[in-house]
Amino acid sequence: MNNDINIEEIMDEIRQNIKDRGYDKEPVSFEQIEIHSSVLKIGTGYDSDEFMNELEFLDSNCTTSFHVPIAGGNPLSVFIKKVIRKMTRFIVAPLVDSQNAYNVSNVKCMNQVSEFISEMEQYKTRIEQLEKELKELKKND
Repeated sequence: MNNDINIEEIMDEIRQNIKDRGYDKEPVSFEQIEIHSSVLKIGTGYDSDEFMNELEFLDSNCTTSFHVPIAGGNPLSVFIKKVIRKMTRFIVAPLVDSQNAYNVSNVKCMNQVSEFISEMEQYKTRIEQLEKELKELKKND
């Protein structure tokens, strides 16, 4: 079994794919990029169950840790990774902290959106009830 990777062959295949799709003639616009339907659902309307599932996911996954366990089996590899981590900590740790603060802020905003949606649903129910009562009153006149 040959495990050699022929990069030039792969690049030729990519170049041919670009030519076949016509991307080499003019710049690609955002609308031309294929996005799988499960990733982006445009125009499907509001789904409260999906919103709540996503909000729960955000709540439980909004922070990440700089201290991910290092595994590797090879003690030398683990040691090198630990040294690299210590050498880059001054760069990476502030970025992780900043990203975590941003994520927490977004989760707080989404929780506020959730509360707003809940209030709007209550108003909608109340409006429907009042419209029904108004219709009954008009009917009895």
